[in-house]
Amino acid sequence: MPSKIYLIYFLIYKNLQLKYKHSLIGFVWSFLHPLFYLLVFNFVFSKAFSNIPHYSLFIISTLIFWIYFSGSCNQLSQTFIKNAHLIKSLNVRKLLYPVSEQGTELVSFLAGFLLFIFLMFYLGMPVNWNLLYILPIIVLFSIFTFSIGLILGALNVFFRDVGILWNTLNPALFYLSPIAYSLDIIPHQYLFYFKLNPLYHFFYIIRNVLYEGNAPSLIHCVYSLIITAVCFTIAMLIYRRTRNGFISSL
Repeated sequence: MPSKIYLIYFLIYKNLQLKYKHSLIGFVWSFLHPLFYLLVFNFVFSKAFSNIPHYSLFIISTLIFWIYFSGSCNQLSQTFIKNAHLIKSLNVRKLLYPVSEQGTELVSFLAGFLLFIFLMFYLGMPVNWNLLYILPIIVLFSIFTFSIGLILGALNVFFRDVGILWNTLNPALFYLSPIAYSLDIIPHQYLFYFKLNPLYHFFYIIRNVLYEGNAPSLIHCVYSLIITAVCFTIAMLIYRRTRNGFISSL
């Protein structure tokens, strides 16, 4: 076990080095990336959604989680392919590579999130004990994100179209998620389909805590737990069915 933990630590350290190699400001990009999105959304949509109080906080509370989700899935979809030389030469559990990839994205996310706490406070984020609920939400969201990424990564080894398809669908999923808008603007007959997006339930409880200052909705927490459990189970089943064929397919 200690050797596996050390290997995960080493891979996370290596990934962070590669991610910010030749970068002058390093982790600060974890803050600047969502900030650029925020400025664009404010410029484009602030007048259209002027009825939403503290619109900047409304956006940023879920935008930083979307960037974490998108970045993690992008990296995990390529993790086995990217580490093909290590998988072929080292006799270690292949699952350590997506785990370390997820760990890398989590470190980057937390670095940016800590900076954004101060910005969100400035933008009107309520500060009370309910803010602590964000910690288990981050854990649950990370497991969900890892599950989706592992499914993409395992399938992408055998069908490279999976990675291409994900990159194609990723922007569509962004606009189908209630990040820059409230579902109040969606016609009632289409609302059901928007709620099929699993990110909707996560973003709902995230906004409960960071935007409204309330405890997360119990029903949406249950939905999020069920979605995460189902996705994690499917991810592990797919990984176990495909892992023995990685070396011959990479």
